[in-house]
Amino acid sequence: MPSNSTDTTATVEATVTSKGQVTLPRELRLRLGLQKGSKIRFHLSDRSPVTVEPVLLELDDLWRLADQDNTSQPVLSFEEMNAAKSRRQW
Repeated sequence: MPSNSTDTTATVEATVTSKGQVTLPRELRLRLGLQKGSKIRFHLSDRSPVTVEPVLLELDDLWRLADQDNTSQPVLSFEEMNAAKSRRQW
């Protein structure tokens, strides 16, 4: 059955450094909406390929951060808060 959606597939490659670091290709950063300081989450499964998504803080995440008595936890900057507000996620 034909699909009405326009699903485009792209292949990008990156090189792993001796320290295990990878520079994400520009197209991947753009597609995921990543900027400097963005975090990404990897989903690992025995039955499916690895998936990658940007980490968007949900309200529950913020409550969990607030409940932790650990001052070494990073805090959201004003820019990050404004970006989260525009995504309607915190």
